[in-house]
Amino acid sequence: MPATLIAQFSGDQVALSTSAVLLHTSSAAANSNEPEQVLVQNNTAIDITVGGSDVTDGANGVLLPASGNNSVTISLKFPGIEIWAIAASGTPSANVVRV
Repeated sequence: MPATLIAQFSGDQVALSTSAVLLHTSSAAANSNEPEQVLVQNNTAIDITVGGSDVTDGANGVLLPASGNNSVTISLKFPGIEIWAIAASGTPSANVVRV
């Protein structure tokens, strides 16, 4: 069973910067009965903030603090919904996994 579960995951590392970066756009299949689940993880030494296209450093989103393997799972119920992220400094990477 675990091998089957792992096969359902697809993920990427996305390089971030101090400008907002698009992490994921929900597929045409996303709907309220079967929402698309996306996990965004920060395991770097730099804070990142995850949100919509208006996300800024520390605002308009969810702060994933540095050095804590912090994550958030986002449920996307409509096609074309975008998830963006921004770094507090530098160029860390966020792990983005569709579950």
